[in-house]
Amino acid sequence: MKRYPIKLAAKPAWWHVRLPEIRRQLSTMRHCRVEKLLASKELYAVFFQEKEFPKPEVRWPAAASSANPNAFKTSGMDPQCLMLIAGVHGAEAEGVAAVMNLLQLLETGKDLRGCERPALLSLLRAYRIVFIPCCNPDGRAISPDHLQGVSKEDFPRISQGIWQNGETISWAQSKEFFPLPMDRVAFPGGYPNRDGYNIMHDCAPGKVYTREAAAILELTERVQPDLFLNLHSQQGESILGRPSTFDYKRNIIRGRRLSEQVFRALRKHQLPALKPSGNSQSLNLNTAAVMLTRTLAMTYESTTDCGLTFNQILESHYVMLETVLASGQKKIFAARR
Repeated sequence: MKRYPIKLAAKPAWWHVRLPEIRRQLSTMRHCRVEKLLASKELYAVFFQEKEFPKPEVRWPAAASSANPNAFKTSGMDPQCLMLIAGVHGAEAEGVAAVMNLLQLLETGKDLRGCERPALLSLLRAYRIVFIPCCNPDGRAISPDHLQGVSKEDFPRISQGIWQNGETISWAQSKEFFPLPMDRVAFPGGYPNRDGYNIMHDCAPGKVYTREAAAILELTERVQPDLFLNLHSQQGESILGRPSTFDYKRNIIRGRRLSEQVFRALRKHQLPALKPSGNSQSLNLNTAAVMLTRTLAMTYESTTDCGLTFNQILESHYVMLETVLASGQKKIFAARR
């Protein structure tokens, strides 16, 4: 299927979000390990500071009911593991661009703009890190390079799609279908994969429909992350969303504090930030990651615009990460005891 036809401002050369750009950059990396998670799709995982550790003898749901919950955490607590994923909704390119710049920063000491970020680099090197640069290559392939300057009318059409009669498939309406009936759409949007499934909500225990979600969750259990950070985008101000109410009490408390810290940090740097409030009641990929590993799972919704330049959008990701990772050095993300 062809990409959504829209004329937007040209992306900077350092804004790597197209699949060939991702593939090409990953092929040049030498200080990490790159693993293709699916043979049939360009779904990659990138490992930094990787360490070998024994496979758990017990899964987390069983360990949680035992006298020794840490029996699951065979990787220990030092260093903690950050799992950072982007592009679950393929139309949301901002997180993909951020991850590709982080990869270059870790590889060379400079991001794709050629800029150093010593404080962030030092914090990143204090963790084991697993990146998935683009979780939904199908949606990314048909979506624009960014959503900056997109009208309120085009935004949902790019993201959620268009019915064959020309009507927009709205944000809420798109979630009424699993999968989206592809024979009824003129354009499926970048939210779902090519089969019409929203990977973010393919999380029900007992059956996972998409190979993408299955691969992401298998990797999650394998690496035992302490923080599972899911990068998304929205038209409004940026926010590190609070954990779901379907989470452990300690995770909810820890996540709320992180949300507040990120809000204050973004505002301090004069970046648009939405004050966190309430808790999501959605069951999604984050919830599944928690069920598998008891990780602290959170979603960062980056603004796609709010008058920011491409540089400022990247900066907002850097500020968020610096805040979160500095907090993790003072207190572990997920206490499993």
